Amino acid sequence: MKKALLFVLTAILLLGAFACTGADAAIDGEALYEKMAALGTFPEMMRRSGDAVLDYYGIDPDACKQLVNYASADGLLADEFLFAETNDETYAIEIEALLREQIARQAETYREYMPEEYPKLSDARIERSGCRVLVIVSDDASALYKVYTDALR
Repeated sequence: MKKALLFVLTAILLLGAFACTGADAAIDGEALYEKMAALGTFPEMMRRSGDAVLDYYGIDPDACKQLVNYASADGLLADEFLFAETNDETYAIEIEALLREQIARQAETYREYMPEEYPKLSDARIERSGCRVLVIVSDDASALYKVYTDALR
């Protein structure tokens, strides 16, 4: 009986390690983007739909609590904002890997064809914290990232 109870408790703890709870401060991805955009470092941006994000990155919008993605309206500029929040940390880890791969591919392309945009991609902020994944590609990713860290408080 004790072994069975210990097994069940261990299983619950392990499952809990990969489930995301509301322990962190709630963040509205759209409001976060608006605060960053208000700093004026992004060029004119366009919102990508969930289907476009699925096609471009392979991120399933139905597996996300929220998925907000903006990219430069000028297809030649590398600027981008992406905020994904999932219910499952394992999927957030997968999203982070997909984003790192895509940004690395973009960086290689831009290094050759648009070298003036390459620094934005090489200095891109890609961060996962629990079930949240953030990507910032901008001339001033550090200032934009501060908006994110302030939102976590």
